[in-house]
Amino acid sequence: MIQFFAAPFDSLKHEEIYVCFNNIDMILNNSEIILQNEQYKNIRIKGTGIDGIYIGHIDLLLGDLITLWNNAKWRDDQKFYYHLGGSPLSGMSFCTYWLNGKIGCDRNKPSFGTLLEPANKVIKNLNEQPNYITLPFPKRTHSNLNINDLIEILKDS
Repeated sequence: MIQFFAAPFDSLKHEEIYVCFNNIDMILNNSEIILQNEQYKNIRIKGTGIDGIYIGHIDLLLGDLITLWNNAKWRDDQKFYYHLGGSPLSGMSFCTYWLNGKIGCDRNKPSFGTLLEPANKVIKNLNEQPNYITLPFPKRTHSNLNINDLIEILKDS
């Protein structure tokens, strides 16, 4: 039996998550502008991504997250998933989400593969979802901007 132990909550580690979701309406309202700008869509938000056995860590950039949140599997009503961990073989998963100002975690619902499939398509920029997931995932360049910079830019525009 595999057991998971929660690390002590570190608010500094999640600061960018809070900034992102406290401004989620502004981000979603400007999603077209963000997705068309390389610097904006390639912003890395600390604490987001995919960590899988046999896969390793995969960054999810802001553009990936916006695209995935438009997919019903990555957004459930007001629950926004932003980190996925687990195993592609067993399907075991832990999915971290934002809901009503708080961070939460679902275990094994949805399964790892259910959320990995659309992420595979987004990360690899595929038009169709293949029947399998291939490794490795591409290395991508992060923006030199951070989420705080983007929020200030959007407020000023």
